[in-house]
Amino acid sequence: MLSYALKRITRSWKLFAALALGMTLSATFFGGINVAADTVGKQALDAQLANTPVDMQLRDFSVDGGRSLNSSVQGLVSNLQKIDGVVAAEPVGTSNLFNASFFSPTVAGIQDASALYQHMTLVSGRKTLHANETLINSDSLQAQNFPVNRKITYTLYTNSSRRYNVTLTIVGSVSLDTVAVNTLSIVYYYQPFPGNPGPITSNQQASILIVSWEQTFLPVLAKNYNSFSTGNVSRFFSISAQVNVYLDRNRLISPFAIESSISTIQQIEARISNLALQNGFSPDDNLVGQLQALSATIFSLRLTFTAVSVPVFFMAWYVGRTVSQSSFNLRRKEIGLLLTRGFTRGQLVRHFVTEGVIVGLLGGLAGVALAYVLTPLFLQVLGSTSGATAILTSDTVIVTVIFTLVLTLFAILTPSRQAAAMDPAQALKGYVYLEATRPIRKRGPILALTLGAYQLVTLAIGINYMNIGRYGYYAVNFLLVLFLIIAAVLSFALTFIGPFLFLYGAAQLSTGLAERFHRGFSSISKRMIGEVAALASKSIFRNPRRVAALVFIVTLIVGYSIWVIGDLASQQDYKYRQAEVAVGSDIRLSGITSMANATMIASKLQTWGNITGATAESDFSGTATAGGIQIKAIDPLTWRQGAYYEPGWFTGDINSVFTAMAANSHTMVLDRGVASYYSFPIGTTIVLYTSSINASVISYFGPDYSQSLGGTFGRSFTPEGWSFIPIGLIRPNATLFNPTNIVLAKASPNVSLKQLALSLRTAYPSLTITTAQVATQGVPGVINAGTQNVLRLGTAFAAVAASIGVGTIAYTGYQEREKEITMVAVRGLSYRQLAGLLITEFLPLVIFALILSTILGLIVVWVDALGQNSLDQSYLGILAARRVVFPLWASANIIVIVALVLAGVFIPALTAARKDLSKMSRTVRFA
Repeated sequence: MLSYALKRITRSWKLFAALALGMTLSATFFGGINVAADTVGKQALDAQLANTPVDMQLRDFSVDGGRSLNSSVQGLVSNLQKIDGVVAAEPVGTSNLFNASFFSPTVAGIQDASALYQHMTLVSGRKTLHANETLINSDSLQAQNFPVNRKITYTLYTNSSRRYNVTLTIVGSVSLDTVAVNTLSIVYYYQPFPGNPGPITSNQQASILIVSWEQTFLPVLAKNYNSFSTGNVSRFFSISAQVNVYLDRNRLISPFAIESSISTIQQIEARISNLALQNGFSPDDNLVGQLQALSATIFSLRLTFTAVSVPVFFMAWYVGRTVSQSSFNLRRKEIGLLLTRGFTRGQLVRHFVTEGVIVGLLGGLAGVALAYVLTPLFLQVLGSTSGATAILTSDTVIVTVIFTLVLTLFAILTPSRQAAAMDPAQALKGYVYLEATRPIRKRGPILALTLGAYQLVTLAIGINYMNIGRYGYYAVNFLLVLFLIIAAVLSFALTFIGPFLFLYGAAQLSTGLAERFHRGFSSISKRMIGEVAALASKSIFRNPRRVAALVFIVTLIVGYSIWVIGDLASQQDYKYRQAEVAVGSDIRLSGITSMANATMIASKLQTWGNITGATAESDFSGTATAGGIQIKAIDPLTWRQGAYYEPGWFTGDINSVFTAMAANSHTMVLDRGVASYYSFPIGTTIVLYTSSINASVISYFGPDYSQSLGGTFGRSFTPEGWSFIPIGLIRPNATLFNPTNIVLAKASPNVSLKQLALSLRTAYPSLTITTAQVATQGVPGVINAGTQNVLRLGTAFAAVAASIGVGTIAYTGYQEREKEITMVAVRGLSYRQLAGLLITEFLPLVIFALILSTILGLIVVWVDALGQNSLDQSYLGILAARRVVFPLWASANIIVIVALVLAGVFIPALTAARKDLSKMSRTVRFA
């Protein structure tokens, strides 16, 4: 049976090519999904541990003199390095030098051969340290006051009667990266140096002095230290020591097997902890807890990837099933001969299954090879960092091949049984003019459409059972509570599969509409290709099962693609707008002391070439008319150039509103929520402080949130929106309002906000710079970006699968009717007429499916946006609500998908219409 199956596949490879191609595509995508999961998992692991440079910290219980400290540390480090899995262990000493008259920065002692030097960039001076020499971090504000070669003297008291002086010479200024900052536990505030007091700030690193462990920390600071000193404790200094342990993360931690990695690390850390306790050190783990949290995250990541891949795998199965049915229909005579020669129906099924296993095995291996070859493409599409690599592991290869075999078996099993059940007499006819089909079962599609439509309607009208459940304790009726629980569970499940069920049900139930559309299209095409169009219409409806499959494939995949691409575009647009609204513009400069300084900075920024506009703004809250109103005092002439806004946020003509504000300082754009709640019409005078400081309402801003955010279940109304007044109204009396002064700036197109922020920090080191960038760092950012990229990859594979499915259905249909097509060509039809006839058979169905899928896809995107808006009832979520957008990249992707589907119609038709004269004569002779 195996040899016959191999011969059959070899001799009739065209019949199996479509099935093999579909399974190869599925295997490639499955392998790519595994590459994606591994890659994103590795990125998530790196992001999780990026701020954890030290795996274990062993802290000394008590320090009693430098000699004792040195011997205990050296003994511990020597024993730690003998443990398999430990790559390094090095001590770090810390000294807090107290004095009654001033505070001093922390002094840290590191070894001369410490790996931390690799995480320091020399700014000035030198990095090599000798006795009584120190480095200072250049990113701290005090570094400007203590340049290289500056000496710092401390008087250290070891007890009530003994004291000695320590003089440290600054020999270098270094910039510390994140690893060094986290290892040395540097916070973002500073304490002034001796004799140079100043205010505490929070936008720069705390100052730290780095000394040599061997040459300064042990022989100078720790030498005469006595932890049991008596007297005025404020006059004494303290020291502490710890040993930082670094494990071999690359060998011990695998993002593909987090659980086993945790087990291995726990075993190593147990040995480390035992050694630490024996030497008087307290162990502190920094790794296992984070890995345990990441384990659940990566598990959910794989589930998410599987969920978003289901439509692609479903399409591969459906295409394989349709291809198998068509290919078995072409092999009717062969099936009849095998049955008459003594093959039992069971043997025939096993033969077809053997063919499927061979095809599935070849498709799986080809898919693995393609996944390996396309790994760089996967990495690029998945947004991996520069230099990232992905390895196609043996586990991935095995799982991919098994998955492809199982998918192939599921695709061919039902068609194999149907083919084996043929009546031999009917099978020997070889060609059936009219396909015999059973009535299409509509229960499943109707149920799917109902459930999908239910979920979309509940989202569209804003029914959110999660929000309703918050107030479930108010319900005293048991049946009502039970109904809410069932509805909430159903809604949660439909959140993931509801849109897909809607597309599936609509596509399955649209066959009757497709037939009517095809007939209408044929009547129109008669004017172009003549009465031949009627032949096309009659030919296509001989196979209603094929019509249903074609419409279903195109509708499902194109609708799914529009849904996914539209959702991604809407989500990106929403996140960008939310970031802009939260900051106020592309960049915000805060920490400005006065309105005059803010205006001056804005004027200077307007001259920068990489900034298109800048404006000063002063924010404060509270009025005499209605307390708590959030007010922004702006410059009407420059605000729109420097701030982010959307014209629909302001009522009336926005140009007239800002012109009026520039001409009259006593005008105001009032928060619409406040105006609605307090019933303030246009023209109302709002008193800001006294009767002389007032403004007349000329317009409203933002949405009316007075009902959605306040008053529910007894909650009082709190103004959350913004009102605008000209800055000239409060400038003479700015001290009465104590405003927060900021500057908003818009970057020029294609300018990196990160680089612009660095330039602004250099120009204005005392200010806080905030950029409107969507968070892509950290584990949530990595996983969110990875999921979106897998969705993009999935739509591409689904489109190719749909193109193969459409092309296969058309190709097998033409092959079944090869004699008929040849006879039509012999009757005198030109190549153009014959190609038009064949294209007209399937093109109307594809056009109908494209129209239907576009409508369904847009409905799902629109309703999904409404549903997401119902989940976010914050003011910013209402102000810059999610909307449906299709930017250029999204439209281009959809056009490419439609082109692939149309290619599945045109290429087989053009190929089938091209007839060779010798083949035509042979076909006619045997007809």
